[in-house]
Amino acid sequence: MDYRTLFSYSTSMESDFLTWLTHKLQLQTMTQSGIGDDCATMQFDSNCTPLITTDALVDLVHFDLRVHTLEQIGWKSLAVNLSDLAAMGAKPKYAVISLVVPDTFQLHELQRLYEGILDLASQTDTLIIGGDFNTHSGPLTISATAIGQTVSSQTKYRFTSQPGDRICITGPLGKSILGHHLNFMPCLVEGAILASSKQVHALTDVTDGLVIDLHSILPGDLGAVLYANSIPCREPSGDAASDLKHALYDGEDFELLFTVESATDIRDLTIAFPRAIYEIGLVDKSNQISLQRGNQDREILSVTGYEH
Repeated sequence: MDYRTLFSYSTSMESDFLTWLTHKLQLQTMTQSGIGDDCATMQFDSNCTPLITTDALVDLVHFDLRVHTLEQIGWKSLAVNLSDLAAMGAKPKYAVISLVVPDTFQLHELQRLYEGILDLASQTDTLIIGGDFNTHSGPLTISATAIGQTVSSQTKYRFTSQPGDRICITGPLGKSILGHHLNFMPCLVEGAILASSKQVHALTDVTDGLVIDLHSILPGDLGAVLYANSIPCREPSGDAASDLKHALYDGEDFELLFTVESATDIRDLTIAFPRAIYEIGLVDKSNQISLQRGNQDREILSVTGYEH
């Protein structure tokens, strides 16, 4: 349902919000996508595959209204979806935003929430083409759906890792709760570069934690060994063991995790890459994930992560 048809029983505040949105979002015509009709039209390049993803964020689960700004919450609601597109090498084109807000919300709060969404949409060339709006006595809930496209021959999947592949990550992990989960920039540029490389096999984003998301890209009887000393830790504290545990299990890092053909020179990727790539492990046939700490015996890791 599109925003211009949402409000047949709207309150004054909802009507004011609708009016404000029509000045912020592009209106649909016969030649362009936007809001204003019962459905939104979309156009995709002829050699591309359309991709779609959706996530719902809930107060006190994915954010905390008592602590976090409405702009941050709005940004995150779109960012988590764009990160999914990046994880398949896609470029975002459209998004649909549905809001279920507390009945105590005021117009200026809705506007601040949406400004966070619009900020990221503007920076990533994502066109908001519709959504839904409701109020209730429960928590703020935001459901965003993002639609993107990728060159059909370059679409990356999770299930294509191979024995001997090297495991890499695009940035530091752990302690996202300190702020990173609210202000991260989706790795869209990095995802497009990785998608264009035939040497990159499997690709995903780290949302639930390094170990559990690594497990998701190891099909069949494949396993992996992670090198403790090579895993980059966010906000290092000086307690290496604690930092590593956060990196392995915290989640909501939204870095790209990928496997690459063993013979690949990582420098071939980093030439075009906007930042460092960290090689952190190796795919094997062990059917388990283990951790190598220097010369010590390998430690088998539990496949657990952030639950939400």
